[in-house]
Amino acid sequence: MRTPAEIVDFEIGFACRQATDVVDVPGGVAVRHREFPFSYNNNRLLIREVVDPATLLAAADDVMRDLDYRVIVFLDDEPAQAFGRVAVEAGYKEQPLVVMRFEGEIPPAPSVPVVSLELPVMIEALRKKWRADEPWLPAEEVEQLATRVRDRRKGADEVHFLGVVRDNEPVSWADLYRQQGIAQIEYVMTLPAHQGRGYSTAVMHEALRRVHDCDTVFLFADAVDWPQNWYGRLGFTPVGRFHEYVRTT
Repeated sequence: MRTPAEIVDFEIGFACRQATDVVDVPGGVAVRHREFPFSYNNNRLLIREVVDPATLLAAADDVMRDLDYRVIVFLDDEPAQAFGRVAVEAGYKEQPLVVMRFEGEIPPAPSVPVVSLELPVMIEALRKKWRADEPWLPAEEVEQLATRVRDRRKGADEVHFLGVVRDNEPVSWADLYRQQGIAQIEYVMTLPAHQGRGYSTAVMHEALRRVHDCDTVFLFADAVDWPQNWYGRLGFTPVGRFHEYVRTT
């Protein structure tokens, strides 16, 4: 399944506009962010063309030589096919992702109020979530993983953090990015204590309503986990696959 070109272009553009450094590599680009070395999402290779696996592995080692991890993302099935076996032999682990495009009807207004979260509120919510989920992480790493959200605003013409608030704190949220008629919904989540109340559905409905006039609305789902089925019920259809390979050194 070939990932639509407009989605590949969006993903590369969104990543490059956030980066402090963009480096051409065989088959694609590498993005780096000097302020967020702990963030895999801000430091990775994005590959859209078929390339010799050994050449690509060497490029990853060169571009990311100052980091203790490597991240290579193939934005389509075909370029990933020749790389998979070689990557595993080199110590990489694969996470396949399904690219899903909205092809349903625009939903009604959510029954639960959904608001735009201000950046400081979003950052503090992420700090608390990282501390709760991974309490062993160093404070510096938590701070980077929380504050990196600020630079997502550079990635697209419109960037919104949509959320459900209870007792003055966000309990469910998602990112919404929009650039020239294409929109992406990302990082959909609800805190465990507030799950089962329809909050994520409300956030999704609000996001879809805000981008109702976009030609393409898409998101990513883990290829082997349940959210793919939930997104399907909301009107999303698989249209492509990404393959992420990660190795820690």
